[in-house]
Amino acid sequence: MGLLKRNLLSFVLFLVLFQNIEAKDIEITIPNCKEKEVHQKVQFKSRYKRFFFRKTNDKKVKRIDEIIDEKGEILIKAVMKSTETGDEYLFRKFHRLLIVDKEIHEVICIVGKESGKVIVYNFCGEKVKEFSLNSEELFEKYKF
Repeated sequence: MGLLKRNLLSFVLFLVLFQNIEAKDIEITIPNCKEKEVHQKVQFKSRYKRFFFRKTNDKKVKRIDEIIDEKGEILIKAVMKSTETGDEYLFRKFHRLLIVDKEIHEVICIVGKESGKVIVYNFCGEKVKEFSLNSEELFEKYKF
């Protein structure tokens, strides 16, 4: 019994020491997100609304904003759904992505509420900060 305890103790001690040696050799690299190149891709998809198997004049429009990095991977994706009747678009939730300077701004504004939200990301797709603005200020600042 004493031999088993001694072997177990030496084995655990060996594992702890070996684990610390490996941890010291690892180098942590932080990617530089400001030098990354990203671009915005916008798609529109539309289809007619149907009522009792007949096509109406109203269209359902889906706008898809994607931020794509230089490797072709999608960092952030936002979908905004709206209805087109004649020459006007009706939407309940305004959701857009914009590239401003060296940041990505995600703007979310719900119709009928007085405030909207702006989420700021870096070019790696990591959330940097989030703040609320008045809906009118959002429309003026981002010129929607």
